[in-house]
Amino acid sequence: MNFRPALCVALGLALAMPASLRAQDQGPAIGSEATAAQGDGTAPDQQAADAVRRVLIVGDQLAGGMGAGLTRMSDGDDTIEVVNRFNESSGLTRPEIYDWAAAIPKMAENKNFAAAFVLVGLNDRRDMRSGDKVLAFNSPEWQALYKQRVDGVLDALAQQKIKVFWLGEPPMGDAALDADMQALTALEKERVTAKGGTFIELRTPFLGPDGKYADRGPDDTGTDRRLRESDGVTFFKQGNNRLGQIALSALKGVSAPAATPDATPADAQASAAPLPAPAPVDQSPLFAQEGVDGGAVAQGSGELVAAVAADAEKVEATKASSIGIAAAKGSNAESLLTTGLSAAAPAGRFDDFSAAAPAQ
Repeated sequence: MNFRPALCVALGLALAMPASLRAQDQGPAIGSEATAAQGDGTAPDQQAADAVRRVLIVGDQLAGGMGAGLTRMSDGDDTIEVVNRFNESSGLTRPEIYDWAAAIPKMAENKNFAAAFVLVGLNDRRDMRSGDKVLAFNSPEWQALYKQRVDGVLDALAQQKIKVFWLGEPPMGDAALDADMQALTALEKERVTAKGGTFIELRTPFLGPDGKYADRGPDDTGTDRRLRESDGVTFFKQGNNRLGQIALSALKGVSAPAATPDATPADAQASAAPLPAPAPVDQSPLFAQEGVDGGAVAQGSGELVAAVAADAEKVEATKASSIGIAAAKGSNAESLLTTGLSAAAPAGRFDDFSAAAPAQ
């Protein structure tokens, strides 16, 4: 049988086939690098994605600033992804406003978070309710309930198999606020340690050479700069970078460069070698940063100071009120509720009894 005509026909069909089909790969050759990369059934891109450590940020406005700093400090490290899910007004004393223990399972669902950084407490300097009872701030009953709230957050993270890094409060410019934040930090540290989490102390890195509050100190590059705003609470961008550097050091399992109370700016600069290459920073305060899902979140200190002052004024007004209801200072309501005296009615109003009786 003559196969030459059939061979010619087959060769002709092959040449007539479109180039795209002729070049189509029917699968990797056995033993090639392509099959070696897929030996576990996972594509190289998926393997790289699985190696990324997703980090969840939990807490209040200080947590949000720290999360922004951590994002900048880990920029260029493809193995870390920061998800900043802070809530500026959140805390643990008012779950009716925001309940972290209930929110964490929802935000962590199918997200494969490897770790979470928690920084919360700035908004917790207040009384708490337990049923119909009001628990005075920092009383023994209050402390017991607050530790339960801390446990609730720790348990929610543990159930999602998320490693916990809990940060204590940094020093505060106001002595009374600082004392209260230290008390909260002690309660948080007790529970985090008991539950097997990692507690990160933020007090020493932000104290001055005399061991007292300082708004200056070494930034993430070791340069002595102003880190805190004038309210003695919030941080400039470079201060948040320093917070982020401390968090990144904990995440990588290395010792964070720190400024000791007896260190001079020169000493701090020599000892605080940066971990990643730092992003350029400026001296301006961070009044609007990108928060969760790209939403702008106010970080200015004026609102915080005003809120603290208003809260204190409300507490004092409530104590002074004869029936336990607060009223604005200097208002007619304050006079009525505190002294029981109402303001005189405007002349001519129906309840103005000072006017002369009409002639009969």
